Formats: sequence, structure tokens, C-alpha cells
Amino acid sequence: MAGEMMNTSYVGNILIALVFVVIILIYGFLLDPHNMLINLFSLYIGFVVVEFFPFEQWGIFGGTTWLGQLIFFIATVVVTAIILSLTHLFKIVYTRNFLARWWQAVSGGLLHGGLLVSILLSFLPAKFLTQFSPWMLNIFTSGKGHFWWTVLPILGLLFMRNKIRAGRPPAY
Repeated sequence: MAGEMMNTSYVGNILIALVFVVIILIYGFLLDPHNMLINLFSLYIGFVVVEFFPFEQWGIFGGTTWLGQLIFFIATVVVTAIILSLTHLFKIVYTRNFLARWWQAVSGGLLHGGLLVSILLSFLPAKFLTQFSPWMLNIFTSGKGHFWWTVLPILGLLFMRNKIRAGRPPAY
């Protein structure tokens, strides 16, 4: 009876929840807004590069294309973040209000986390995805879910941007 009540799909859901908590802590509370924007931009660049890279035609990583996509995605994100952090391209005006900063940290972390989880789940093979509940897969890997997790971080940046301060316009 107890074995029937235990659903193994909750293991993947717990993993996603832990990823969100870690991302909120890292993105929201440890990174400044400049680095948050660099990381978001790096995620988009990494996704686009991996999406259009011809893994099958070049025969890279043999039959484990998902592993190659995952490694290539992480490498692209890290290299892009390093290159952009050396520039002052995304320098922004900081918010000094603690409550506004806390709100931006949590909401920005959730949006970044959703985008990252959606991208990572799109690389994984179907066999691995069986440990996630259908509800969770629908939120992150369906056509609508993938679209919304791609668009929401950009909309979040528009709503969370700082007001013009000291005559300088916001950077995003």
C-alpha cells in the first residue's frame, strides 16, 4: 500500500525545486545586477548556439548527443559570461532600497531558474525525463512552457529595471 502511494516522479520535481532555491540564492543575493544581466544574456547565447550547432552532421559525442549539447551549452555560457564580464557593456545603476532589491532578487532568480531548467530539460533524453511528473514536464518542456520561460526573463528585466537616477538612463 505504501509503495503504491509513493510516486517516483516526485524525485525530479524535488530536484527542480532545489535548482530554483540555489539559483535564487546565487543570482539574487550573491550577484550584483550587472552580473545577473550578463548571466541571463549568456544563457540566451548558449541556448542559441547549441540549438543551431550541427552535432549530428559533425558526429560529435557519437550517440550521446544530449551529453554533448549539455557540455557545449555550459562551455558557451561560461565563455560568454567571462567575455562579457570583462566589458562594461551591461553596467547598470544599483537599487539601494533593500525591499526592492529583495523583490528583484527573488523574482529574477525565479525567472532565470525557469529559463535554465527549461533549457537543460530540453537537452535530456526521454528516458531521463521519466523521473519528472507530467505536470512539471508540461510547465518546462511543452511548446508553450518553453516559449514562456524564454520570454518571461526579458519581460522581467523590463519591469524590474531601475528608474532614471542622477540623469543617467538605466542600462536595460
